[in-house]
Amino acid sequence: MSIVLTCLAGMLFAVNATFTRLALDRTGIRTDVAAAATVMTATTVASVIAIIGGVRLSDLSWANSQGFFVIGAIVPGFGQLTFYAAIRMAGPSRSAIMLGTVPVWSVALATIFLNEHWSASVVVGTILAVMGSVLLATEGTTKTSVSRLGLALAALTALQFAIRDVLARSVTQESNLDSSAAAAVTLGVGAVVLIGVAVGTARPREFSKNLRRSMPAMLIPGIAVGIAMPALLAAFERSRVVIVSPLLGATQTVGAVLLSGLLIGGTEIDRRVVLAVIVTLAGGTLIGVTR
Repeated sequence: MSIVLTCLAGMLFAVNATFTRLALDRTGIRTDVAAAATVMTATTVASVIAIIGGVRLSDLSWANSQGFFVIGAIVPGFGQLTFYAAIRMAGPSRSAIMLGTVPVWSVALATIFLNEHWSASVVVGTILAVMGSVLLATEGTTKTSVSRLGLALAALTALQFAIRDVLARSVTQESNLDSSAAAAVTLGVGAVVLIGVAVGTARPREFSKNLRRSMPAMLIPGIAVGIAMPALLAAFERSRVVIVSPLLGATQTVGAVLLSGLLIGGTEIDRRVVLAVIVTLAGGTLIGVTR
């Protein structure tokens, strides 16, 4: 079940990346406001899922919720800002493939702080997943410097996602909070952080103007994230970081490349991108089949 939940989350995060780029190109809205609009919608979706699942307000005790406040501040808080900026600069497929470095950080952090053990298949699968990112990072000089900055932001996002993964595994094991309720808390905190940053940088009038344009444009990404987060937290309840994180990265990468190639085309998919996604997929598949 954890593998199914992880793959579902990965595909939905790929939808988020691809449709975000489409919305940014179509509307020209600010990435920080777009991130806030996405997470606001995602919070609503996750809250509805939690209510349907029978979660009550009385279940949201501080003891069960405090860890998810920290996760939410990191991702989708600041992590969504850097990710959306990377998507605008480098494109969804390359940004998603750069997130293939997440397993390296996640597995290393999980080994140090959660006492999770390596296995031969996890090591090889992780190396393969990361090789996809290396292929993109060493692309020729035909790419613009802005694209390089976008890749750097995607790499920074990968580190934040890795911290999220390790914290999520630790917190879900210690908390009695349902995964859907935990997702609503995490996303809600992230929304508060993103709104604060967006208002501070865009100023209230520009924020309000961009938000009105963002809400309909970011509806699909918001719904995708709102469903993906409960699935991801449920996966971490059931399985270790060294399993979930590489498989999540591989699924998200493949999904983003396929979707962006189909819906955007152009520079989103070329030989190097195809090779990178094949290598990344091989790593995630190896981890999945040897689970």
